[in-house]
Amino acid sequence: MFSLFIRRDGLIEPPQIGETDHHCHILCGIDDGPATMEGSVNIAKILLSMGIKTVTATPHIISDLYPNTPAGIRQSVEELQNELIEKNLPLKVVAGAEYYAEQSFLESIEQNALLSFGDEKYVLFECPVETEPMILESIIFQLKSNGYTPLLAHAERYHFLQRDFKLAAHLKNLGVHFQVNHPSFLLPKTTHTGEMARKLYIKGFVNVLGTDMHRATSAKEIKLAPKRSLFNLFN
Repeated sequence: MFSLFIRRDGLIEPPQIGETDHHCHILCGIDDGPATMEGSVNIAKILLSMGIKTVTATPHIISDLYPNTPAGIRQSVEELQNELIEKNLPLKVVAGAEYYAEQSFLESIEQNALLSFGDEKYVLFECPVETEPMILESIIFQLKSNGYTPLLAHAERYHFLQRDFKLAAHLKNLGVHFQVNHPSFLLPKTTHTGEMARKLYIKGFVNVLGTDMHRATSAKEIKLAPKRSLFNLFN
């Protein structure tokens, strides 16, 4: 899907994010993304300045923290899309979610009550950063059994994969696709997250990219977005 370019200094040239952001917390007031519609609009302006034309809105679904529902997310997407149309901002917003790997997620899979996106029927989910959840393979099996493609969010961040890359290969063999945050490619070689992003890319494990953007704090950041790293805009 992506072309690999090796620079003269031995580092890789990161892939272009393209016209679609597959992971973004652009919806307001429903998770740890922007608190207001103005904040959502400012994120949209940044994405457009990066050449992005379509964004998948992926708010958290965590049972005891962000108990969002597909119906509520779709309503928020419709409200944002109407606002962007009114402001002549040509960004298409697609409904998605970022599920947490917990028992309630398994129950939602069994009930076929999920938000998926794309022709692949991607279901984006995240794990605890430090340890592999005991139910991870059950989640993967149930998703695939119900016709979905498991899409692991920001795969480069997980310490349990950084410590054991063979586990990443095992998950890939089970049918997991990997989403990597584009800003992670800009992290220096001294960071485990940056190195993991590059390793996943070099090995051909990266299926889709996203920004995982949570906020836009000022018009100045919007203006500078294409020319600088956006780490302070992300969680």
